[in-house]
Amino acid sequence: MQAFKLTPRRAKLVISVALLSFLVIFAVQKSFDDNNEFWWRFSSPRTGIRQGELIVVRSAEPARPAHKTLKVVHLDLKGAPPKMSYLRQLLPLLSNAGCDAILLEYEDMFPYHGLLANISAKNAYKQHQVIDLLALIHDLGMEVIPLVQTFGHLEFVLKLEEFRHLRELDAFPQEVCPSNQDSLALVYEMVRQVMALHRTSRYIHIGCDEVFHLGACSRCTRRHVDSREIFAEYVTTVAEHIKSTYPGITPLIWDDMMRQWSPQFLTSTRLGSLVEPVVWVYTDDIGKLEPHYVWHWYMKTFKSVWVAGAYKGATLSTSVLPDVPRHYNNQRAWLDFISKTPERISGFVLTGWSRYDHFAILCELLPPSVPSLLLNLLLITSKKPSKTEQMYKLWKSLMRCSPSSEMTIDTLTTDPRSVGTCSFQGADSYILMGNYLSLKATVDKLHETLTEKNGWMTYYNVKHNFTSPWRLVEDFTTLNGITLLKEVQLFKNETSYILSPYFDMHVVNEWVEQRIEPMEMKLLLLQKQMETLINIESWPRRPLN
Repeated sequence: MQAFKLTPRRAKLVISVALLSFLVIFAVQKSFDDNNEFWWRFSSPRTGIRQGELIVVRSAEPARPAHKTLKVVHLDLKGAPPKMSYLRQLLPLLSNAGCDAILLEYEDMFPYHGLLANISAKNAYKQHQVIDLLALIHDLGMEVIPLVQTFGHLEFVLKLEEFRHLRELDAFPQEVCPSNQDSLALVYEMVRQVMALHRTSRYIHIGCDEVFHLGACSRCTRRHVDSREIFAEYVTTVAEHIKSTYPGITPLIWDDMMRQWSPQFLTSTRLGSLVEPVVWVYTDDIGKLEPHYVWHWYMKTFKSVWVAGAYKGATLSTSVLPDVPRHYNNQRAWLDFISKTPERISGFVLTGWSRYDHFAILCELLPPSVPSLLLNLLLITSKKPSKTEQMYKLWKSLMRCSPSSEMTIDTLTTDPRSVGTCSFQGADSYILMGNYLSLKATVDKLHETLTEKNGWMTYYNVKHNFTSPWRLVEDFTTLNGITLLKEVQLFKNETSYILSPYFDMHVVNEWVEQRIEPMEMKLLLLQKQMETLINIESWPRRPLN
């Protein structure tokens, strides 16, 4: 056997291999640094421990096509976290319908810790639950875009006494003061904690919508700077911090605060190179809220633009069922609007708000909104509104409807019980909401008839204890007042039973308090007033006042 000789060529090879090995080891070691880019190049889930924290480690991600408009579903978790068991059933359905990414708006449902521990709700997800959720989404071939509010809609933080000093206006805990450096410290830490669990994300949505009291505090007004400049400066600072701290991450922002800007001012900012706007309009008249000249300047200023319609939570702050035709027409209008520049659209987001803001009551819940969500997801996936028959068939197939089902977009609104021919996880909640609306209409009619239409139980009658007992008993009996009260109380129990597989009891009880207890209290008050009035045996002479 010939002895090995270290020739100059072999020596160079040995040195090269040694140097490469050193660089690999160095890169792996650096990957444990919170802010190192190495972490953001992984995509296959497994868990690990670093400095006492549970983290997500990923394996190499395959190359993506040059251009693809992501179909994104927005899950608004604030104050109403779906059970993980339900999400494990819902997410595969979304993937099968064409969803590419989930926009996760945690708000107070994220497990913040340390100085931010109190901004999490008491029923927030645990860290291991978030990690399991992210792994599930990844395994289904979808990516996650976390949404962290960094300017407006920070009620869940600013409502607390410990963060009160960061409010733009002390009386309104909506937005942070952009001129207060402590505001940046707050949002940077929020972003840091969220990104620690979202190391594979290519995007982070930083909110910045509906900053209603921009530049209104004394600290801001003393600067003598236009409110647009204050907004642009603050968002630029946050975006630059994210891009430098988390290499490869692109910040997204809602666009509404920029719509009134002049083209000259928009192009004078550095936002065009830092963020990508998500243009949201929830009606079928896109051009009315997003004029073509604004769209034109967005196209010239930003490398990519995203659009957003809605599948729920954009009709009334008290709605319980989505207006499916309205949302469907919203997406059709968007498809037509963007048809001329499809290559510039990075993502189409279907938003689904749970509340209009942190203080509002719950609007449409997620489970009964699945028909609207799937229909709109199929629509933006096919991009062919004309082929409705084929889309209907696939829609019903995903919802496991019987072959004889005659459910349509219109019957979903006019006859919620038509969903009874389908067996998707959430069908029972849709029927429940339909029954609620029917029961509420009956209760409201009873109350209106007794207290406004008929003349024996009005405010005046009750105030003066002056009425005809016979008339009152006849009206109450004819309108089934006693029976209706029992029906509402039974419905209260049924609601808890049906909603409990989807939400924890805090959410279930909140919905019952907001929707059913007011009906129950209304009927109990009527019953109490009637009992008082019919037990009176003699009445005074007029005038009563």
